[in-house]
Amino acid sequence: MKLVSTIAALFLLPSVSAFAPANPTSRQSTAVCSTRDGYKDQFKNRERDQANYVTAQNTPKNQFPYVATASESCELSYDPSAFPKNLPLQQIQGGNSRLTWKMPQGADRLQMLIQTNGRPLKARVELWLGPIRRVHFVDIACMNGAETPFRACLKFKNTDSAGPQTLEISTSEDSAFPALVGVDVMTKDRSVERQEAFDAIWKASTKMYSQGDKTVRSIPIADHVKSVQLLVWSKDVGKKSFKANIELLQGPNTKRQYYELQCGGGTQPYHAIFETPGNGWTMRWTNTKTLHDGSHEFVVVPYELESDAPTDAIDVTPMYSGGYADKNNEFGYGETLGPHGSRSAPFTGNGQVGRL
Repeated sequence: MKLVSTIAALFLLPSVSAFAPANPTSRQSTAVCSTRDGYKDQFKNRERDQANYVTAQNTPKNQFPYVATASESCELSYDPSAFPKNLPLQQIQGGNSRLTWKMPQGADRLQMLIQTNGRPLKARVELWLGPIRRVHFVDIACMNGAETPFRACLKFKNTDSAGPQTLEISTSEDSAFPALVGVDVMTKDRSVERQEAFDAIWKASTKMYSQGDKTVRSIPIADHVKSVQLLVWSKDVGKKSFKANIELLQGPNTKRQYYELQCGGGTQPYHAIFETPGNGWTMRWTNTKTLHDGSHEFVVVPYELESDAPTDAIDVTPMYSGGYADKNNEFGYGETLGPHGSRSAPFTGNGQVGRL
């Protein structure tokens, strides 16, 4: 009897269409990937993914898709005030010794030179915004600080809007590794010129995308390249800060230079020069941020070539007309070129710049 009543109840159930709404409305799909022309769009980066796929398919398996090479040196290398090798230097002893520079009012860019007299280079560069917020960090470890000095141009938020900022350069715990440091803050006009040069190189170069989560990219460097320049920016891929390990290898696995870099990506484009004397150099880039928060782009292009390199400057005094802080007390330097000048020379002007 129960079986008969159950079968009868099943026949009395309404059809599926009875539960459908009378006037169905179309809603926009919330799927992560959509199908179009038989292909799946990968988020919003379909064109870039297709270009990477075509490049990988057309590249022989025993060759890299990109090699840092050029037929002539970069135009920026002929500017005597761009990444100078003759900044006045101060020595920082080993054993966690440090020097600090307070950024002047209205400054937003500086350039630095760190080297040794032939010993290994072990140093750390930090930019502090206030007492506890670190907005830039790079840890340097080179086998020969005279052959491969560290030269970089750091962009930071304007002190008028962000507040006081302090640059700190320190050495490692080992007292046997001192360092020679030169720092100079750019004037406003020179900072604008340098940003225009950065934009020109950025737009004309092949950009490599790094997503995060230990992503590794290897860039071979041609043998005739004397030095390469690195440009990092994340303004087109999320405007997030970036964090990466940079290794410059010579030969199969000889790590000559190692840098741990962390910098603001959207508002702080990073520009640095790495010396590559000799043959067989390769840059290995490892993204150390998370998969969803570490997207950025970087460019590696030659800076100087062995056969087309500009002559090194002979004068030990940089050209003030090239854009450094002039001797007109614009940044309060007085008669010295930046806070790294003669310690006996008094600082004049507004008094907002100097070693702390």
